[in-house]
Parts: sequence; structure tokens; C-alpha cells
Amino acid sequence: MRVLIAIFACIYLAACAKPEINANVTTFYTPELSSIAGKTIAVRAESAANETSLEFLNYRPKIARKLDFVGFDVREDLADPDYIALVSYGVDGTEQRSTTTASPAFGGFGLGVGVGRSPFYGSVGRTYNTQTWSEYNRYIAIDIVEGGTAQSDSPVRVYEGRAQSAGRCPTLAGVFDEVLDALFQDFPGANGKTVFVSIPWDGSCE
Repeated sequence: MRVLIAIFACIYLAACAKPEINANVTTFYTPELSSIAGKTIAVRAESAANETSLEFLNYRPKIARKLDFVGFDVREDLADPDYIALVSYGVDGTEQRSTTTASPAFGGFGLGVGVGRSPFYGSVGRTYNTQTWSEYNRYIAIDIVEGGTAQSDSPVRVYEGRAQSAGRCPTLAGVFDEVLDALFQDFPGANGKTVFVSIPWDGSCE
């Protein structure tokens, strides 16, 4: 009975666990990034082909709000902003995962004593269950470059940030807000390091 109670308790706790999006966030930046207050910036797709993409047009205002929050003056109407944020994103491959769990198997064994001699009931061994699934590598990358150098072959970068998240949701759109939150948590982050960030998620991959 105690074993059964423990099993059901584990199942209950697992069902009640709140889903999260986990991301590895890596950032690099120059000292220039410490004086961004009031500096103008525009958000552009890293690939010019995505500039008119409906997906990018959906993401751009979300990124703009983040940049505004950390101190930039986001101005999409300027032809020569101080900085340009070049954005790339997508799903970069898949990885196969598997896990094996063991649980006790219950049944009758032996015979009791006395009238009726009913069999004993309890654990008679263990059963094993293997689950396999695909995890998708979603990412958002933002490079902030000096506006006057954005069109050159070697734009001057002041910030490079990348958030990578692996999970079962096969599209970035379903977890974009959470991965973006991870990238901007404690902006600009730990220079030259990768940190692990967990963001609450509603579990909806839409």
C-alpha cells in the first residue's frame, strides 16, 4: 500500500509541475553598450529576404519593446539610426531523446494460511517502459551594430546575443515570447559566458 501511495504521489506531482522553457543564453558585448541610453535603434531582419516576412513583422514589435525597455530609443522611421539590431531566428535541427522508467509490477503470489488460503498480493518484479521523442532546437540571435556600418562588409558590432532552447514544440512561434524573455533577462547579460535561463510557459505550442 505504501508503494502504491508513493507511485500515485509521484504521478500527481509530475502532473502539477508548471511547464517552463529552458534556454542557454550566450552574449558578447563591448563597453560601448554601457552608454546606450537615448541612442536610436531600428530592428531589421538579418536576412534581407525576411524583411517583409509576416513572421518577422510579427516578431519585430516584440523585439522593439524589449530594446526600448533596456534604454534604446527605437525609431523605425529613421534612415540613419545610431544602431541597428539584426535579428535571425528559426529551428536549427532536431535531436532524438529517450528515457526508460521502471515501476514495480503487482500481482498475487504464494498462498496464505488458514481457511480459504488466499494468495498474497504485492510486488512481483519490475516493468520497464521506454519513451522516445524528438526535441527541436529553437533559437533567436540578435546582433547590434553601429548604424553607419550596417551596410558594410564588416559592420561594427557592439552586442551579440543568442538564446537556444530545445524542446518538443517544433515551431519557434509557439515559444518565441519565452525565448526572447530569456535572451533579454538581465540584459546585456554575462559577457562572454553562457547562462541557463528558465522562463514560465503556458505549455501551448501555437
